[in-house]
Amino acid sequence: MYLVAIHIPVYLDGAKTYVGTDWLQSLRLLRNSLGGRFGQVAVIAPSRPYDPDNTPLTLDRLDVHAEEIELIPSFDNRCRSREYWLRHRRQWREQLRAAVKRAQVVHAGLDDLYRPISYEGFLEGRQQRVPTVFVQDTDIALQTIQLNRHRALPTRLRASLYSRVYERCCRSAVATASISLLKGSALMNRYAEYQRNAKLFHDTSIAREDIISAPELELRLEKLSSRLANRQPLRLVYCGRLTERKGLLDSLKIIALANTAETPMELDIIGHGEQHDALRQQIHALGLSSCVRMLGRVSYGSELFSKLRCYDGLLFTPLAEDTPRMIFDGYAAGLPLIAYDIDYVVEREAEEKATWLIPQNNFSVAASRLSELYQNGRKLVELSRNAKAAAEYHTSEAWYQRRATWTIEAVQRHRHQLHGAPDLHRLACSIN
Repeated sequence: MYLVAIHIPVYLDGAKTYVGTDWLQSLRLLRNSLGGRFGQVAVIAPSRPYDPDNTPLTLDRLDVHAEEIELIPSFDNRCRSREYWLRHRRQWREQLRAAVKRAQVVHAGLDDLYRPISYEGFLEGRQQRVPTVFVQDTDIALQTIQLNRHRALPTRLRASLYSRVYERCCRSAVATASISLLKGSALMNRYAEYQRNAKLFHDTSIAREDIISAPELELRLEKLSSRLANRQPLRLVYCGRLTERKGLLDSLKIIALANTAETPMELDIIGHGEQHDALRQQIHALGLSSCVRMLGRVSYGSELFSKLRCYDGLLFTPLAEDTPRMIFDGYAAGLPLIAYDIDYVVEREAEEKATWLIPQNNFSVAASRLSELYQNGRKLVELSRNAKAAAEYHTSEAWYQRRATWTIEAVQRHRHQLHGAPDLHRLACSIN
């Protein structure tokens, strides 16, 4: 069994189970890439009652029999951190212990020190000497500092302590995991001194079939050039969770300034979350009702990619370090990334040349950068073509094939270190 211990809840409706559409796609990609080499993929996760109207996620039913994925639901994760430690942790640890005993590989990460649900799975795997896959897809230590840098001194001190403890936990994990999958060069550099077997991994979900065709992209770019020549709006989009750290209020202010400077811009916001009402209020307050729309949830997959192909660029203004998969979803639609110059975005600009950087904490300069791009249609066309090329490199098929090869090799080394094991070299080569 390949055991995945996650903090993301599953949603229960009697005997039916629901998960986020993007997470379900990731599970399918993992299952398909491994091809049953470590037995069935199993997921152990906290749970919640099924209530699609009160979750930021777009949910889809997980038919465990049809998908051939085992599910081990646990405690209701709506509990507070105190309740987790006092009431639910024992249940979680017991379920983990039993699941890890059946596992050939344990896949886990670290997301929250207050409720280190996934990390406890990693520790249990290490305790039972099962091969471990440790995953970090965002620099949370840095993100925590950045999100709290303008707050009161006590809050900044707590954030600093949290960041240091988080960092130590990650160092311990990358130093002992059979393999660590780290998203982006910044994380690789941060843990290079401590890592035992770390690999740079981008957890994309785009398939080759999701990528816009060359004729369709060229037709759109031809229409774009005509629209810009006639001073029609540049159509931008955001897709993801509507939460404060994504900086959508910043996006609205930048769009408002650009339009005031007679650079016509439109923005569609796809997704749902706790900031939904605040965004609607800000749209009204800034007089943006005619050029900003909130489209709600969209299922991950063909429906989302079909919508994304109607735009000219992906706007992303996070308040702190972030590594969203929507960047690669935008690439698949031939959308250049127009984003704040956080580390991960700067890395994307350097590697794929499909990014237009705008500065954080300076709305007027950011709006000027949007105006500059609007006036440079050739650059926008170049970035769009580069985005499509980047998508072709970053397909999920390619990344998950690399991941499966790395995992098989890591398991081979782990078993040899324990007691000697049959040579898995042929097995690893079979998926190259």
